[in-house]
Amino acid sequence: MTIDTNMQTPDASAQPGASADLTRRQAPASMNVIGTIVSGAGLIAWFAWLSWRTTSFNGNIVNIAILALELVAFAASLVVCAGLAVSRPLRRRDRRATDRDRQLPVLLAEAFGLGAVIDEKPAVRRIGNDDTGEIAWARRGISVLREQRRLDARTRLASDNLRQAAWSVVALDGLRRLCSVIVLLVVLFTGAIPFDIPSTERIALLVGGIGLVSIGNWFSSGGHLRPGARLMWSMASIGAGLGDGISRSGLPIRWVMTMATLVALNIAVALRGMSDRWTHGLQPMERDTRIAAMSIAVGLVVVGGLALRRMPRPELGFYGATGRLEEASVRRLALGLTLAVAAVGFVAGVLPVDVLNAAVVAP
Repeated sequence: MTIDTNMQTPDASAQPGASADLTRRQAPASMNVIGTIVSGAGLIAWFAWLSWRTTSFNGNIVNIAILALELVAFAASLVVCAGLAVSRPLRRRDRRATDRDRQLPVLLAEAFGLGAVIDEKPAVRRIGNDDTGEIAWARRGISVLREQRRLDARTRLASDNLRQAAWSVVALDGLRRLCSVIVLLVVLFTGAIPFDIPSTERIALLVGGIGLVSIGNWFSSGGHLRPGARLMWSMASIGAGLGDGISRSGLPIRWVMTMATLVALNIAVALRGMSDRWTHGLQPMERDTRIAAMSIAVGLVVVGGLALRRMPRPELGFYGATGRLEEASVRRLALGLTLAVAAVGFVAGVLPVDVLNAAVVAP
């Protein structure tokens, strides 16, 4: 693996001509320390949440799946924090170009000093004509983590291996997001209650911990890993790494996966809200659990919609999407209708019964 030597901290005993470069890099080093401290505080708060989750654990199969996903997410964040702590990337403004049209694995490859990852991008086309990187990166992440499992603990903690592992877990965020969406759909459709709604203090502990980790990673990465970037990347790359990576629908495969996820979440929210309020076709859910599950689903729909806007349009695919007016209209209609129905279901599932009844009988 090629390591970008520009990421290394210069020696204080360097030649006088390097003093300006040393001054320029001292600020990123201090920001890295601040980011590491903030991330550490967030991980402690997150760990406290997980401690409560394990002590209040029950044998519900959905609860087991959710706890497993939480532990994987915590472990992934821990690896990313460790990788950033040993990398000390330059500040984003010192890097070339803007990151608007560049995907997160490319930015993190720069932050971690893994230049070979970027160099491999042209080879992506061999996996699928419409693969813009997600599938190749996910498969590479799986390969790296599989190889590191054979190493002893001391070798895994080496700087280069930590950087590669951190990049790999981010490349695989789409697979983890797919699993979490599936569990969420199961909860909404079956009405399963995985665990009791925690107190406000415990929820604040989880949200605050994740928020601190996100902010700390922003500082530690020199601006490469912005808050919310991993969440948006996971929705944009959802399911990447599964299957043969070849589209058979005439549309770019990652656009189809994200679009299908949004439609499925919209339908689940709509059916849950309407069922608990009017039709009663699904197993009923308690109001607090229903509101929590539906709110998470709506949040993922919003993030997925933002990710969808940043993706290449379907007519730019390689399998015959023509971009004709009627094709674009059908795509917008499918998402728009499910979103509208989901809005009705969300309102029906969240508002109290007396408020809805007053709205219905009002002239």
